[in-house]
Amino acid sequence: MIEQVRGQIAVIDAEIVELIARRTDLASQVLRAKRADGFIQIDDEKQHERVLNRAVDMATERNIDAGAVKKIFEILIAMNLEIQHGLSGEGNLP
Repeated sequence: MIEQVRGQIAVIDAEIVELIARRTDLASQVLRAKRADGFIQIDDEKQHERVLNRAVDMATERNIDAGAVKKIFEILIAMNLEIQHGLSGEGNLP
């Protein structure tokens, strides 16, 4: 029984990693769109706030720990920003 549940968790973990990869793959498209729209700065605090609020609202609706979900999304935002800074020559990526 426990192995079946752990197997289901492993499948979900793989799906989460795939979704994170898909999300970070969009970083270059976001950077291009920012440049096309005339954004000078990569960091967009208003957008970060919208993303965090949306994540917290969805977590609350699903009755899961909104604070933990917010931390996860803060990490996701930081990952995308790091990629965008790297692509623009401003980051620490190789």
